[in-house]
Order: sequence, then structure tokens, then C-alpha cells
Amino acid sequence: MHVSCTRSITCLRWNRNVLLENFFRQPQPPFKCSNSRTRVPYKKHFQNNVFVYEKPLLVISNKYNIEWDGAPLNFLGIEDLEKIINRYSHKYQIIYNRPLATQIVADNSEILDLKEHSWLRENHPEVLLVCDLYQEHRAIVNNFNHLQLMIYANCDRFISMHGGTAALASCFGGVNVILSKGSPKEVHLNEFSTIFPALSGARILHANSNEALFRHLEEAF
Repeated sequence: MHVSCTRSITCLRWNRNVLLENFFRQPQPPFKCSNSRTRVPYKKHFQNNVFVYEKPLLVISNKYNIEWDGAPLNFLGIEDLEKIINRYSHKYQIIYNRPLATQIVADNSEILDLKEHSWLRENHPEVLLVCDLYQEHRAIVNNFNHLQLMIYANCDRFISMHGGTAALASCFGGVNVILSKGSPKEVHLNEFSTIFPALSGARILHANSNEALFRHLEEAF
């Protein structure tokens, strides 16, 4: 019985992979969703007077975890963060967001330690960390996700990574530069120019390398 079930599962997985591979090879019809009434008004609902600063916000939504059972691929290292901060901190109040493992729901992608939080506190105290803001504002937020929604609702410039960070940052309008390397399904299905902009009307700029990300920043920020 166990052997039969195992073979069945293996067969299903093989058929699924074949179907997906063939699906991605086929030209996909254009996706159209221009009706703003279909969008969830996150920005309008969560805008607030708490996270307002002298300069407009720039949220860096980073991650550093196992991706597709391999090493981290889509992330900004300390050198990248240094460049962004040096180039844009005079213009924006930068808020850095890379949730700790204790602050978000765990999945099958192990969160690793980039050691950038302590580096930022020591070298760039002008940059606000969402982890620190959460401790500071625990009395007025329901949970970590609520805090993210409040901060993002006050922001029009985002830098995000492939996956959930990119999806969330695309729900608040403005401009979202997404670092997504390789050939994930989002690229095959052209989602960065269809579904992602439809979430809020945001301008989505897809970067398939760190170099492309900085080119987008120069153009849009």
C-alpha cells in the first residue's frame, strides 16, 4: 500500500511538472485589469499620521532565506544597502524591513542571518528598522503585519524582493522596483507587467540583476 501510494504521488508530481512546463511554453493572452474598483484599498484604509516624517518614505523590503531548496538568490547584501543609503538617504526617509523568523509565519524557506540589522544600527542610525519600530509601537498595532500595512500605506517608493515581499509592496501604488532573478513563473507569465500592477495601479519595475535594480533606481527614484 505504501509503495503504491508513493508511486502514485511520484506520477502526479511528474505529470504536474510536464503540464507546467508545457503551459509556460505556450503564449499567454494579455491580462487586463484596469478597473480600480477591483483593487483592495489598502493604502486608503491604513494611511495614518504616525509614520510621517520630514522626507517621503522609501521602504526597502529585503529577504535572506533559502530559495527553491537552494542558496539565497534574491536579496540585497550589505554592500548593496550601503549604496542605496548613500545615494538616497538625503532625499528619502529610508525604512528597512526584513522580518525576523519570530515575526512572520514560517514556511519551507528557512530564514538565514544576513547580520545587517546590527550593521545598520551601528553605521546608519538614520535608517529606521521595522523590527525596532515594532517594539516602539507595540501599543498601537495589532501585530507585525498591521505595522507593515501602516508603514507601507504612507509610502510611494519601494524596493522589494521576489516573492511575498514584492507582492505586498505592490499593493500600495507608487513605484515598486522588484529584484527577481532567474526564470520564475512570474517572468514566464509576464506577471510583473500584468497582475502586479493591477493590485494597486503601482508602477512595477522588474530587475533581473542587482545592476538592473540600480539602473531602475536611478531612473525612477
